[in-house]
Amino acid sequence: MALMYISACLSDIVLLQKLSLMIRKLTFTVIGLFLFSISFSQAFLENMPKEKNPQDYTLNDYRQAFDTYWDSYNVVNGYYTDREGNQQKAAYWKVFNRWFHYWESRVDATTSEFPRTTASEQYNIWEKTNPQSGAQGIMGGPMYASSWSSLGPDNNTSGYSGTGRLNCVAFHPSDNNTYWVGAPSGGLWVTSNAGTNWTALTDDNSVLGVSDIGIPSDYATSSTIYIATGDRDGGSMWSLGGGQINDNNSIGVLKSTDGGSTWSTTGLTYAVSDKKILSRLLIHPSSNSTILVSGTAGILKSTDGGSNWSSLYSSSKVMDLCFKPGDPTTIYATTTTSIIVSTNSGSSWTIAATFTSKMANIAVSAANSAYVYAVVANTSGGLEGVYKSTNSGSSFSSVYAGSSTTNLLGYYSDQSGGTSGQGGYDLDIAVSPTNANEVYIAGVNTHKSTNGGTSWTAVNCWTPSSTYNKNSAPVVHADHHMLRYRSSDNTLFEANDGGLYSTSNNGTSWSDLTGDLVISQLYRLSVSQTVSGEVLAGLQDNGTKLHSSSSWSDVKGGD
Repeated sequence: MALMYISACLSDIVLLQKLSLMIRKLTFTVIGLFLFSISFSQAFLENMPKEKNPQDYTLNDYRQAFDTYWDSYNVVNGYYTDREGNQQKAAYWKVFNRWFHYWESRVDATTSEFPRTTASEQYNIWEKTNPQSGAQGIMGGPMYASSWSSLGPDNNTSGYSGTGRLNCVAFHPSDNNTYWVGAPSGGLWVTSNAGTNWTALTDDNSVLGVSDIGIPSDYATSSTIYIATGDRDGGSMWSLGGGQINDNNSIGVLKSTDGGSTWSTTGLTYAVSDKKILSRLLIHPSSNSTILVSGTAGILKSTDGGSNWSSLYSSSKVMDLCFKPGDPTTIYATTTTSIIVSTNSGSSWTIAATFTSKMANIAVSAANSAYVYAVVANTSGGLEGVYKSTNSGSSFSSVYAGSSTTNLLGYYSDQSGGTSGQGGYDLDIAVSPTNANEVYIAGVNTHKSTNGGTSWTAVNCWTPSSTYNKNSAPVVHADHHMLRYRSSDNTLFEANDGGLYSTSNNGTSWSDLTGDLVISQLYRLSVSQTVSGEVLAGLQDNGTKLHSSSSWSDVKGGD
């Protein structure tokens, strides 16, 4: 869990190691630096040491190169005055300094070199040389000593204030009070009372990230759960800038046959150092032993409950995946450049549409199995377009094009505000199972169409401020990662950066189901030196929270 823990029995060094592991299980990889260079390729990078290989760059090398570039501009608080006397924003000044601030306490204090191993790996090394610390958990992961207890945060005031990010949700086949959620750093959780209380199921796993969840139709008798591990939507440090996308890599597909009490590896197993990402996990609608997953390795398939896997598609990374309703021999998938379709259970694939994008997601509806919708984010994260097929994916046409006034993936509920957004991070689409013309698109906000994608209206917004919330839409936490209908009652669920929400009235109102989930992604924490039990914690997209007198309160918002 992404928790805060307190222990009185560990040395300072071990305490830091355990805090690092327990809070985030971060993977501090050098690849993050390359992604930083790619994502924010600026002139200052020309000042990096020519005698070094990029993998050997230190944090001080980046600092010196950045400062050297901007030195003559006399930048103050991220702005400088140009030759014409106009104030200009220094490009990526804030992003770089936020990134630097994050890393400065995590690099070697003497050399400023970046760590080459993960916090989890370092903890396992320590535990092997200190066997008295406790038993090993499953798959080599640590089994935490009983002297640790959770402080939270485990509650929020809903809306703008949230608890933590969720990637996915899955439902019990016959019990509407029971469902599961997967967090990018907080693991798999289950509720049996419709979201009032939650129980963690994966605290002892070596990687806590969950990208997707598979619940077979025979769960009531088999108690089987599959999870795609890792964080498909980017690292938990994503909003810091710098592109540290690989801080929670996949270790493959895990399987439990006792309702999540214990977990075992399947035939699809990765090492954290492989830097693989899984994005979707599907169970065949008529064969619970047949599983499909997508990710950086393309599309893979198992027909024996995960023991063995074969490749169906390996040409590129695949983000989204779904079966055609009523005909699972037809499969739809998206890459960053195309929609691909198979009509023979994945034996062969054809390209149905192409585009230039950051990410694309697809959705289908049992109300009309020939309809397929896709939402495509452009390379700046804004809306490239909404596409629709009425012939089972044989062809697609654009039904809504993105622009500065039709940007469904921006910050404004009226779709204004430019053509950029966060579509490479928060994006999904869902279609009503009873009305194939009722479509929802999730980005920073969620929008709804009742005419097959021709026009859209915001049904929730991240803030009540009229500056952004132009149509007084219900306030739901920002940055939505999954929209899923529960087939038993057609309730629409939404997993976002604040937790879990649902609507049972077509988006008119939303209920916060986050309950007592403990899934916050903590960047920093500080313990009071004068007041016992008083702690400040800085969270990813859920503000700064104060723990005092055994309860939590919000101090600041944002990241």
